[in-house]
Amino acid sequence: METITLEINDKEVLKKLHVLEEKRLITIIRQTTIDSPALKGEPMSIKAFKKWLQVAETTSSISLKDAKAKWAKKKTQLQKSMK
Repeated sequence: METITLEINDKEVLKKLHVLEEKRLITIIRQTTIDSPALKGEPMSIKAFKKWLQVAETTSSISLKDAKAKWAKKKTQLQKSMK
């Protein structure tokens, strides 16, 4: 027996899977626990997520006020370069 996690985007495919379930060839587990805090894209394990948090916590940061000021300046530069 193997367990896999699938994201089904097509209703017709889902219907076909239900037919297989009715024939007792597969079992559909409606709720799964995925060991990943990542959203779409490459999955991230809990171990990798914890390491990412450690790096983020030790990385220098700036205040929100400073970040907004830098972005406003950069935005103005970009807008001028596009004209």
